[in-house]
Amino acid sequence: MKKALCILPLVLVLCFTIACQDKAAMAELEKFRAQAAVEARNIEVIKTAIAEVDRGNLGVFQTYLAPEFKCYVPSNSTTPVSRDDYMAMVKMMTTAIPDMVHNVTELLAVRDRVVMRVFIQGTHLAELGGIPPTGNKVSVSFIAVFRVKDGLVVEEIAEEDFLGFYRQLGMELKPVAAKK
Repeated sequence: MKKALCILPLVLVLCFTIACQDKAAMAELEKFRAQAAVEARNIEVIKTAIAEVDRGNLGVFQTYLAPEFKCYVPSNSTTPVSRDDYMAMVKMMTTAIPDMVHNVTELLAVRDRVVMRVFIQGTHLAELGGIPPTGNKVSVSFIAVFRVKDGLVVEEIAEEDFLGFYRQLGMELKPVAAKK
């Protein structure tokens, strides 16, 4: 009987310890699930916004950009592009390449960031930044890191292969002539 009384407190301590560990593990699991849900929603925001550009619904696309949206392109730029200037660039591109399609190859989310690797393809059918329509099929690679807050994109940091893009439009890169 004395042995049973000695063992009973040990069993209770063991049960209490296991119960506390389960609560901590469950709290950590819930925290992980909540973060995974936020990341999944952020991916959906980016996928849906890009799909609206491909459909030509720029007004709908713009609703996914926060009023304070900023874009840094190239990524080392210290002067961000405003939301209005960004929308003007998107409109210029979709006008010049009306059949533009984003072929997303990778889409990853970590915390409030979504990383997208994509190939933009289409046909150059209207003037683009002084370049007359060429009718050329173009494909440009693009990597962007988006920051999403409360379902809106607040920042984009991007790298695009503009050199490759302009070469597909018939432009050439030549060294500057030496000054005499």
